[in-house]
Amino acid sequence: MNKNISRLKDLPTLPVILQRLFNVLQDEQSTFVDIANVIRHDQTLTEKILRVSNSPYFGHAGKVNTLEQAIMFLGYDLVKGICLGTSVFKLLGRGEREKLGKLWQHSYEVGIIAANISDHVCNIERGICFVSGLLHDIGRVIFLTLDRERYLSILSTDETIQKEREIFGTDHPAAGGSFLENALLPEEIVCAVRYHHTPSQCTRYRETSSIIALAEALSRSFFPKIEDDGAWSDEHDAIVLELSLDEGKMKDIRENSKEESSSMKELFTV
Repeated sequence: MNKNISRLKDLPTLPVILQRLFNVLQDEQSTFVDIANVIRHDQTLTEKILRVSNSPYFGHAGKVNTLEQAIMFLGYDLVKGICLGTSVFKLLGRGEREKLGKLWQHSYEVGIIAANISDHVCNIERGICFVSGLLHDIGRVIFLTLDRERYLSILSTDETIQKEREIFGTDHPAAGGSFLENALLPEEIVCAVRYHHTPSQCTRYRETSSIIALAEALSRSFFPKIEDDGAWSDEHDAIVLELSLDEGKMKDIRENSKEESSSMKELFTV
């Protein structure tokens, strides 16, 4: 099944737009113009990128009129993240997308929380944390694509990761990390996704992985949903101490995340 995951881009059900996007992303010489030329053929993606880039959250409200501008303002990694996340979700049928809309909502909420945590951690880039959070559960969507019925039966259980390994031979953090590595996203994002349940095992970009792990655990408190699988553990207590997040900072993270989530909800529908 791991081989299937690495070759997801070749599945016949994959939208043409995502096949082209993969080709561009895997070309290290590609530019924002190349990505724009792919995105502009998909009306949904084009509208989403322009809406996000013009939102007050990213500080360019009303100033962005073209895809090229949007990619420059938002940054290469965020645009790739939005395209990958949106396109992979589009692999699901309309009924499944409606049913699983809260999984995507959970993803961007984790991104928002991670971005707010990063504001209190030195030398950690807010944008990287947002994209890592946005994509942290993309492995779960991959499993839905590979075996929809079997995965739906385990999606909201407390033993999801164990059952993923039994069915697919791997779990969603590993599958998501491999998928994003194949799409040539930055190693920091790949590591954050791959280790978002086991940040202590991460040897590179440990702080970023810890932030995503903490953001997912906090999402259960801030935005409770049956779709989240970020149960709090001793490891999260250790992360709070490691990142020097005192009570005041945690309160700030909660308040800002709740406010931003409300304003971002419309931008990240699928």
